[in-house]
Amino acid sequence: MQTLVLRLPPLATAHPLPELEYVLLSANGKLQSAGREQVALLPRGARVVAVVDALDASVMAATLPAMAPSRLQAALNGALEDRLLQDAGQLHLSVGPLAEDGIVTLACAVQKAALQQAIADLAQAGQEPEKIVPEAALLAPGDALLQTSGQGPRLLWRDLQGEAAWLPLILAADAAAPQALPLPVTPEHLWVQDQAQPQLSWLDLPPELTPATLSDAGWMARAAQSPWNLRQFDLAPKHALSRGWAGVMEQLTTPAWRRVGALLGLLAVVQLVGMNAAAFKLSRQESQLRQKLDTTAAEALPGVPAILDARLQVQRALNDARLRTGRPGDGDLDVLMGRASVVVPPGIVPTVLKFSPGQLQLSLPGDAAAQAAARCTPAGLSCVAQGDVLSVTGAAQ
Repeated sequence: MQTLVLRLPPLATAHPLPELEYVLLSANGKLQSAGREQVALLPRGARVVAVVDALDASVMAATLPAMAPSRLQAALNGALEDRLLQDAGQLHLSVGPLAEDGIVTLACAVQKAALQQAIADLAQAGQEPEKIVPEAALLAPGDALLQTSGQGPRLLWRDLQGEAAWLPLILAADAAAPQALPLPVTPEHLWVQDQAQPQLSWLDLPPELTPATLSDAGWMARAAQSPWNLRQFDLAPKHALSRGWAGVMEQLTTPAWRRVGALLGLLAVVQLVGMNAAAFKLSRQESQLRQKLDTTAAEALPGVPAILDARLQVQRALNDARLRTGRPGDGDLDVLMGRASVVVPPGIVPTVLKFSPGQLQLSLPGDAAAQAAARCTPAGLSCVAQGDVLSVTGAAQ
């Protein structure tokens, strides 16, 4: 899974987003590409990580006991209130990596509105970061970094407790003597970025402090493995389904999709009108057929005062005619017994016999009912086997 790491400019100048520095890392963390590009032309990664400049993200010590996330935000506001130079409502406060017992030891403060805008701009370009890392957190506690910025060279450091600070350096190549590191900076390790190498000779470093070179790409790549993530509380990433639904709703509000919606609505109205017209036509044909059937039944049964159910009344009249002539009907007992005798295996005697007009039920031992049902279709009879009961109906197939 590739990871795209983006370096945000100072948030005060981040809207609209300018060209951004980036590194693209492979699944095993190896550098694939690096550079600076417009947001729309940035390479795509399965995961996006953004780095907030040290100018905007203040990493501070904060001690809070383990507690539920629902209470953590309010507790964090109270713990940092005396250390903030701005109203806490204007800042996005988040906690650093938790200790094993859930205790909070570090926190970070960022301008809330500016960070929200940067996230929105990246999301609009299809590069919404799932993780945001403060630049100072790329240093280990006790380390310092000499780097260049838009405002000139600066020194970024963290003390042994992890609290971070940065200081602009007023350095000159023509100074009479190298300048000492400003107090209280006493790092255990000093890193120097590639672009800041020329300024290294302008500093008077302690003999025991040996600078180590760090490439710009290597510096940014550290964010991919950082345990920090400022997307907490109000800035937590939305669920994938929520983001997808929000994106769909946003697309549906565009003029092109509004025209598509209007066309679909018109087609739905036409379809509804057509269905109603077809239903009316079928209803009319049904009414005509019922009227024709009633007329035919009335002609066939001249003595009946009214036709209420043509099919039932004609069937009854036919049954009465059979009785008067001595011919049995399809649903009579003797007819059904004759049909059952054709399909019941020889030598099988029913244990129970139930008769109702048009149906004869016989309880047969063993699997005789299934055998009899299998012989019904070849004999042109209508019968069904359910367990040991064979049902023979009044109409032959």
